[in-house]
Amino acid sequence: MKISESWKFHGNIERIKELDRAGIGAHTIAGLFQDNNIEVNADDVRSLLKVIGPLSQKALPKSEAKKLIDQNNLDGRHPEKLNLT
Repeated sequence: MKISESWKFHGNIERIKELDRAGIGAHTIAGLFQDNNIEVNADDVRSLLKVIGPLSQKALPKSEAKKLIDQNNLDGRHPEKLNLT
């Protein structure tokens, strides 16, 4: 993600949090974003609000993600996409 994309993402998350704190519902928040050509729906808004806290408390170590990727990498093929039957 580029720096400008990261700022926009962070700014949009902050707007969602501000609107939620003001008591505005997920459908209305999603509608505001859609009116501004940002395609999110009410489920997206609710999901973001649900995970903001846990994802803000602790970072998943990059080494853990890399370890899982390496364990599942079969010459660039993903095991869940292989037809093993």
